[in-house]
Amino acid sequence: METLKVLVWEYTLNCNSKCIHCGSDAGSSRTNELTSAEALNLVDQAHELGVNKIVLSGGEPTLRKDWVDTAKRIKSYNMKFGIISNGLAWNEKTIENILSTEPFAVGFSVDGEPKLHDYLRGVNGSHKKVFDRILELKRKNQEVCVVTTVNNQNINELKEIRYRLNDYNVDAWQIQLASPMGRMDASLALDDEEYHKLAEFINDSRKLLPYMNVQAGDCIGYFGNLEKELRDKGIVWNGCSAGIHALGLDSDGGIRGCLSIRIPEAIEGNIRTQSLKEIWENPNNFSYNRKFNIENLKGGCKGCEHGAQCRGGCQSSSTAFYGEFNKAPLCNYRFEEGVKNGKKE
Repeated sequence: METLKVLVWEYTLNCNSKCIHCGSDAGSSRTNELTSAEALNLVDQAHELGVNKIVLSGGEPTLRKDWVDTAKRIKSYNMKFGIISNGLAWNEKTIENILSTEPFAVGFSVDGEPKLHDYLRGVNGSHKKVFDRILELKRKNQEVCVVTTVNNQNINELKEIRYRLNDYNVDAWQIQLASPMGRMDASLALDDEEYHKLAEFINDSRKLLPYMNVQAGDCIGYFGNLEKELRDKGIVWNGCSAGIHALGLDSDGGIRGCLSIRIPEAIEGNIRTQSLKEIWENPNNFSYNRKFNIENLKGGCKGCEHGAQCRGGCQSSSTAFYGEFNKAPLCNYRFEEGVKNGKKE
């Protein structure tokens, strides 16, 4: 049986941002979100399964008043606790609570310089607020991570973002791909040349900022000339970890292999009707990864020499673009092979 390591939790769908690229289409709370008691019980179950890291996401997790209780329950089991927030509703008490829960990192989204960031996230002044929060946390020696979701509107501002993150001494930067799901329109997606340039930018950034943990999201790769430099310690892509080492939890108790795999058929069960252990250990769940067969590959992935290891790249991207698994829409190896064979200029 696979070892469950990480649980990423959509703690609420309630959100005070209006991001045009939001994959969850967050805004209002679900009508049937987990109660405080159910949330604490879920943490207990995760501990029993040996989970070592839980990240609260959203929506905006700090809009639920009980997030601190859940965070403290996570810490009581010596599990790593992380939180991803937009920082918009924070006050002094929020910062006290954040620090009291001792997160391994606090994550914020930064999607451009002030004008573009505010436009993409739908809130005037949100860029300033995010960096005010980053500054406050860094002054108190709290590790801060920034996530940038790249689309064809902000790809040309990545260097400016990099300068700013360096100036603010941000500890880690995850760069990931915007995919057409939720409110994200397909017209914002990168093309294959932009995608390859993004991978080159990540590699350059890792060399320029060796003291910052710059990482490519799982939606960026796969193989090719750039792969060994995209992730830590020369790690080469070894397939999507959804349902292998990671789970996503919807705010109403639905369980997915990854929170970003948004198609309905990706929901493998609900903790209100089954235990986390039962869902995780069901041999028929997460079959797109656990029962992968080379014959499952589709589209440009079919027949690839790396197919058995890659399994069609990021399943979130595959399902977002095509509505089916094992079919990465963008691939550095495929692009490079196209250039070598004269199919790309």
